Amino acid sequence: MGSQFEHLKLPRIINIELPRRSTGGGFGGIKRTNVSEHGKQLLDQISTLIDPVKQKTSPFRLDPKLIFKIKVAENYSFSDNLVTQTGLNVLAREPNKAIVVFSSDNELTEFKKRLESYSQVKDGPKYEYLGAIDELIPLEPEDRIGRLLDIKRVEPGEFAALDLELWHTGDRKEMRKYLDDIADILESLTSDTAPMRMSDSYIGDYLCIARIKVTDEILNLLLLEQIVKEIDRPPQPAFETTADYNLPISNFPEVVPPPEDNCGILVIDSGVPRGHPLIARVLGDAEVFPDAKRQFIKGGPDDVHGHGTSVAGIAIYGNVESCIQQRSFNPTAWLFSARVTDENNKYDEDLLLETQLDEAIHAFIEKYPNCKVINISLGNDEQIYRDGLKQFRLAAKIDEIAYKYQHKNILFIISAGNAFYEEARSNEQLLTDYPNYLLNKSARIIDPATSAIALTVGSLSFGRGSLTEPSDVRRQAIANLSGYPSPFTRTGFGVDGMIKPDVVDFGGDLVLDLSYRESLGLPKVNVLPHSVAGVSVLTLCKDFNSSLFHICSGTSFTAPRVANLAAQLSTKYPQASSNLIRALIVNSAVLPKEIPPEFQCNSNQSQS
Repeated sequence: MGSQFEHLKLPRIINIELPRRSTGGGFGGIKRTNVSEHGKQLLDQISTLIDPVKQKTSPFRLDPKLIFKIKVAENYSFSDNLVTQTGLNVLAREPNKAIVVFSSDNELTEFKKRLESYSQVKDGPKYEYLGAIDELIPLEPEDRIGRLLDIKRVEPGEFAALDLELWHTGDRKEMRKYLDDIADILESLTSDTAPMRMSDSYIGDYLCIARIKVTDEILNLLLLEQIVKEIDRPPQPAFETTADYNLPISNFPEVVPPPEDNCGILVIDSGVPRGHPLIARVLGDAEVFPDAKRQFIKGGPDDVHGHGTSVAGIAIYGNVESCIQQRSFNPTAWLFSARVTDENNKYDEDLLLETQLDEAIHAFIEKYPNCKVINISLGNDEQIYRDGLKQFRLAAKIDEIAYKYQHKNILFIISAGNAFYEEARSNEQLLTDYPNYLLNKSARIIDPATSAIALTVGSLSFGRGSLTEPSDVRRQAIANLSGYPSPFTRTGFGVDGMIKPDVVDFGGDLVLDLSYRESLGLPKVNVLPHSVAGVSVLTLCKDFNSSLFHICSGTSFTAPRVANLAAQLSTKYPQASSNLIRALIVNSAVLPKEIPPEFQCNSNQSQS
């Protein structure tokens, strides 16, 4: 007899080697036994690096820099301080244990002196730390091709707008000369069919970039230049104009509520505007907890802050952007709203959040049997998880509630939380150091994202550029590639090494505004708000009388996307346990097509 159930496809097993924990200490590893031979090999490699730089003449009149890679041997480490002692400057660290360095001394005098002593060619200190160096290799043109350009190469005959980034030596006047020389040559090569030029540029303390328009022949010449760090295609925004998401309600068909027995999602947040045209007919119930006298939370269940509305819109419709494009709003889940914050999105200092949470969940799931998915896009960014810590109190409460109501098959979906690169000395470093700072201790997940039973959701970038002035090279999206981690997302591990976040979804990107304070002649770098058209998530706006839709970025808006999927599954399989729904979601997840090298399985970098 044939089965009455749909068959589940077994996922292909993916072998992933998790990042290794740091062992710390010195230059690490074991000592080499063939010191003399090893040192002489490195000296020969120095000669192969120096000679081409001496002989090279640049078609762009650029002063050649001695920039190369130090490849560090397996099980060894090589600190920035040790690199500096050899007379070199660190430009970047690559995930395959290679260090990109440069030297203003084209003879590498200090480096050669130490290698001669290390290899016993001359008497002197042993410099045993040089044993960590496996080989010295030049940078190749392929090393300078950016992620987007690698996906879509410049075709012969194509005239392409590209973003050019140079290795920043720390001397801003020198960097300005490099850009001016390149601009002059491009101008001299222009023609009616290929008006090559540098249309924009920016030089900061850590960043030197320009927007150029060139043919494939000129691109190939630039890729040979030592000072060129990367050439990439600029990202493209999704919308042609901002008017595309500011359409009046008259342009949309009537919202038809889902069937009564469809699964409902309880959004515990800042409330929702009950009169919103795209919410009203889908709203099962809304209440304030537990401020019955309305002494703390003014305005009742309605959203004053706006965060809850943004979360709820995605929970109801999933991909709001797709709904707009199709001019079709078909909600797949009922919405329930528990408001627990005031107009500033703050909790009442006289009330325990655990009490609010317990009362809100109890009220809704007892009254509405179809309320099975609970979305929490709130977190405490002062409670950052560290290895060895016990479970956070709120996360523990969520696990307790989930266990208590396991017979009702409720599933918690929690956002991983938003992080900011606190160690950065300049906002420019959000771009130059991305994505390495996502492995910092300050970027670990926060309470209650450590909940063991809940699904924790991190954030990915759409890989799109800013809609506002997309041709301006000073408007720089940070992640810049679809599927790359959002620069604000938080990372694991969780308690006892638990894999967290469990899944990721699209939550947007950040855009740097590299504008100028012209009166002072100094650069100013701002991080634009989490609401830049093109890079952000599209959802519902609380001020629906002026605009139905709103744009925002954050992990808060990835959790409801997963909550929407969970609700659809619960509707399709009403007898399924919360464990089965969670398993279906996780087993259906796929790895992004593009993964930063720092997060790939062959990376030996430690997770801080």
